[in-house]
Amino acid sequence: MRRERVSDDIYVFTSELYAQVTASAVVTKDGIVVIDTLPFPVETREMIEYLRALGQGPIKYLVNTHWHGDHTNGNYLFDDTVELVCHRRCQQLMEEQGQIALDESRENTPLLDEVIIRVPDIVFDEGDLVLHVGNKSIEMTLTPGHTLDSTIAYVREDKVLLAADTVMPVPYFVWGSRHEFKNSLKFLKEYNLESIVQGHGEVLLRGEIPASLESSIRYLDLLEQKVTEVVEKGKSKDALEKLTIDRCGKSRIPLNGLVQDLHRANVYAIFDELTESNKTE
Repeated sequence: MRRERVSDDIYVFTSELYAQVTASAVVTKDGIVVIDTLPFPVETREMIEYLRALGQGPIKYLVNTHWHGDHTNGNYLFDDTVELVCHRRCQQLMEEQGQIALDESRENTPLLDEVIIRVPDIVFDEGDLVLHVGNKSIEMTLTPGHTLDSTIAYVREDKVLLAADTVMPVPYFVWGSRHEFKNSLKFLKEYNLESIVQGHGEVLLRGEIPASLESSIRYLDLLEQKVTEVVEKGKSKDALEKLTIDRCGKSRIPLNGLVQDLHRANVYAIFDELTESNKTE
């Protein structure tokens, strides 16, 4: 696990075991708010131990930004004094899909054998939820796209956005909606930001943010345009292999190349959606 500070009171923890997943902590003397966990117990335990060793306030809240296991597998490692918070959609999806997804992941990853699904019991639904802890105000807002329950956490005083998978090196929407993803990315432009903590990968600094958000919006537009052309010309799925990530305006380097697999999944998801739509018309 790698850790860094993006402000005096905000820490970011990055997994070195899977896809550069990030979790964050907002630290005050009156309590700590943790945003997401890391994929594997060994790294989440290390994060918890580090936060306790700071000698600041106790961990008061753990916020899950969406239901995926790489951000929620560590929930069960927090003691009963920590209140778990998420959007109602996240709670529902964890109850419906969490154990199924965990069982599938365990088939390939023994490091997950001890994981127990723990679903947050404090939920918000309509509008935003703001947690006031110490001198910090942490505003949680639903930003669907990556998944239907994707949520961001904005630390008002620091102007830091803990964006989870709403901001990634390449927008990945197979579990959600590319249309909602684009709207959510446009919405993020309204924030006055010093930095964005992505759900995977490096922290984006103030000067990088506008170009990064615009790049992801362009990617979604270009990807839809190119896949639509393939479908309209009646080509088979084999033609999709030519739609490489760099042809759609994104680098193939981030996340140690994993972005190429995410991009390929996006391509096939749009193709399947469009061809199925044509059959029903």
